[in-house]
Amino acid sequence: MRYQDQLFQQRESAILDAALQLFSEQPWDRVTIAQVAIAAGIGKGTVYKHFPSKEALYTQLAARLAQDHLAALHATKAAQPAGQALRPVTRLAFEHMLNTPLLAQLSHHCDRPEFQERLEPAFREQFQQIEGAYTLFFQDLLRDSLSHLNLNDDECMQLLWGVEACFNGVMARIAAGGFSHWAEPVALHDYFDCVTDFIIAGLCGQANALRATAASHE
Repeated sequence: MRYQDQLFQQRESAILDAALQLFSEQPWDRVTIAQVAIAAGIGKGTVYKHFPSKEALYTQLAARLAQDHLAALHATKAAQPAGQALRPVTRLAFEHMLNTPLLAQLSHHCDRPEFQERLEPAFREQFQQIEGAYTLFFQDLLRDSLSHLNLNDDECMQLLWGVEACFNGVMARIAAGGFSHWAEPVALHDYFDCVTDFIIAGLCGQANALRATAASHE
């Protein structure tokens, strides 16, 4: 790699590190590019050479957090016996989002249609690649967990729609600060257990229904 390319990558990493630190200290949507530049020890114009907009910075930071999240999920799946990874992976996904609330907040923000419309094409493609990586991971997880049903791609995607709805609900709950403001607060770990049970029961029931429907048409 050329020295200039190394410097470029180092500056980009420093910008993301600075943004992550600032976002942990104050509401992330109030942090300005100027503040990020000062924290990174570079000029504001240099930040824009790496990230042409605030939306691009959000997307790149979400990508970094998502890559760490996916790596943890892959490691957990690999450590489980065949067919037994669904529960530990789901629980880890929830705990990771709880421990990294910025991931939940940025993911929700970046997924909005109006945000995607403002995003530069290269960064929009990057966000779509992240979504694709999650989809592939959970498709493999479903096939492994429900291998006896021999699910096809269309059936996996239909099941993933329900999983996505549940995960989006959990992300929204984490982003909202949990249940501490409720009259009768709910412990998030208990909530995660209940949602995990719901996801697994729903997947098993719906997968069996899909297979039964397919068999009746054969």
